[in-house]
Amino acid sequence: MSFKTERFFSFMMSFFIGSFFLVSGVLSIILAWSALMQNMTTQLILERPFALSLIGFALTLIGLSIVTRTLLKTRHRYVQVQIGKLGIFLDENVIHQYLETYWQKQFPNSSVRFNLGLKRHSLQIIAHLPFLPLPEQKVFLERVKQDFSDLFGRVLGYPYDVQLLASFQQDKGMVQI
Repeated sequence: MSFKTERFFSFMMSFFIGSFFLVSGVLSIILAWSALMQNMTTQLILERPFALSLIGFALTLIGLSIVTRTLLKTRHRYVQVQIGKLGIFLDENVIHQYLETYWQKQFPNSSVRFNLGLKRHSLQIIAHLPFLPLPEQKVFLERVKQDFSDLFGRVLGYPYDVQLLASFQQDKGMVQI
């Protein structure tokens, strides 16, 4: 699923959930204090069971779509590594743990935030790294490239390229003009 489609569905789910609670809250407040609304609700239930069934069906569909999306988003993701006839599946959590250990060794006094993207033949790491002076950044990134090649190629047997998208924090002591 593309990023735009995923954002759209996430927005729509949030919109429906928020709208549901907003409308339910307003109707509950009005229903508690309005005799007219109490009578109208009673008549709806007694005289129009089909309309009530449609409302229930719509709410059931919304709930089912939310549950389905939640289940799909929380399942484990795997990367298939196939070398010749030998094929294994690497769990995303294993790769994540290796990366956490690696970043902790590189920056023991800092926390590195990173995201991991898995696709069929692509592993993408987006890392937000602590400050390094500009001349050291290129050398550091070359070392990371070599380390990742060794880690994912030799240790995990991952035969495809690993993409690193890195950003460095700015020095807090420097004033930007």
